[in-house]
Amino acid sequence: MKVTFLGSGAATAMPLPFCSCEVCREARILGGKNIRRRASLVIDDDLLIDLGPDSVAACGEYGIDLTKIRYLLQTHAHSDHFDAGHLITRHPEYMGTTDSVLSIVATGKTLIAMDRMLKDEDGSADLHSPDFLNDLRLGLFPANVGEELTLGGYKITALDSHHDKNQDAVVYYIEKDGKNVLYGTDMLMADEQFYDYLAEKELDILILDQTYGEGVNSGGHLDAGMIYDIIKKLRDIGGISEKTKIYGTHISHEGNFAHDKIEAIAMEHGYHIAYDGLVIEV
Repeated sequence: MKVTFLGSGAATAMPLPFCSCEVCREARILGGKNIRRRASLVIDDDLLIDLGPDSVAACGEYGIDLTKIRYLLQTHAHSDHFDAGHLITRHPEYMGTTDSVLSIVATGKTLIAMDRMLKDEDGSADLHSPDFLNDLRLGLFPANVGEELTLGGYKITALDSHHDKNQDAVVYYIEKDGKNVLYGTDMLMADEQFYDYLAEKELDILILDQTYGEGVNSGGHLDAGMIYDIIKKLRDIGGISEKTKIYGTHISHEGNFAHDKIEAIAMEHGYHIAYDGLVIEV
């Protein structure tokens, strides 16, 4: 299994366009791993998690061919995670040559939100219309929390992120060829169902939301201190092992630092900080 981070930043990206705080100033000066697009990720070059506003540019930079993506998993449809303008270009009116079907996995409420955003791009859009789905070569697979879906060689299970109840936002556990990954961006909390599901899984890759630094939390997301607690509990219940590759992503400037500094802090607690273009293979 190969995992490529297209983006590792929070909704505001990094640096914030008009921010002159120390973190954003350093990001502009240092560049490299400190420049963060909005969070998105590709698995094995054919599964995309979150078709965000930066995903097309990132794929171009990192050699990912979006025409080969067969599966799109949407965690939710906030504007930093779903760009309807990208998806609508599959419509024949854009003169594209789209032969393959794109299978979309999302909760029912997220699909409703996606449909509303598509209508803002094109008034004729309708994810409930078989004709529209055929025009865009889309297949919809509504996800129910805790239930496994099988698509191609992937086994996919959505878990409640508690990030946005209006969209039933989720995180995804994914298995393929005996390997597995938990992509846990945009989490408010890890509940007992989360731990019960992951007990004894011995994840190969664990990716968690680190929107905020330790002791700083404006709501809706995890902070570094919460990650420390989640890692400890997952170790205790066998959800992860010493072999698990653990990364924080969805990084904002709030309570965080330049990449090298937060990487050093994370390593003291047994994990790493993702950066744009990072590739992990297990």
